[in-house]
Amino acid sequence: MTDRSTVSYWRTVLEVARKDLRIELRSKQVLNTAAVFALLVVIIFAFSFARTFANIDVVASGALWVAFVFAGTFSVSQSVAVEEADAGLDSLLLVPVDRSAIYVGKVVSNTAFTGSVAVITLGCIVVFLDFTVLPGTVPLLLLVIALAAFGFAATGVLIATMTARARLSDLLLPLLLVPLVIPVLLAGVELTRAISEGLPLWRWFRLLLAYDGVLFLIGIALFEYVVER
Repeated sequence: MTDRSTVSYWRTVLEVARKDLRIELRSKQVLNTAAVFALLVVIIFAFSFARTFANIDVVASGALWVAFVFAGTFSVSQSVAVEEADAGLDSLLLVPVDRSAIYVGKVVSNTAFTGSVAVITLGCIVVFLDFTVLPGTVPLLLLVIALAAFGFAATGVLIATMTARARLSDLLLPLLLVPLVIPVLLAGVELTRAISEGLPLWRWFRLLLAYDGVLFLIGIALFEYVVER
């Protein structure tokens, strides 16, 4: 791409992400719903499992990533549903820029949504499950959440776009999405445990980074074909 087309590409990415973030700031539909669910998950885990496990960190990690799955699925579902309802995606496709810019913008906004709910959940498990978070481990935990949210969004945006016009799309989305992001969730769970217990991190970080990259590149390659179906 030339310098001019590169600037236009990234401007489109930022505009798409900013549009999604602005819609969410006005409606607060995704964050409010997902945050309430995250709180309910933490409370259920606190009352149901906290006394069963000797290591409370196992329960806390489970609550964090269960809420993460819901938040990510709900986020990408609503993000694409808004575009379908108002024919917004058709309008975006008229922009004279590479279609992958729309995909990248959607991934950025959904990463922000999913990561925000995960951070809220992390705060809830610290309060309700007495999950120990040392100040020095906070940057690592936030990095894990950001990378996991990115990988989840990279897959979720593509799958949600594919299933948006299908019958029973709300059922198809999690059925297709969750199996594809199992490595992301597994790496997130293991990294959370490793950070809390002071175990080596590099193997799981390497898996998470590699899988995120693969998911993102596949999304960029396939998005144009998906939206032209």
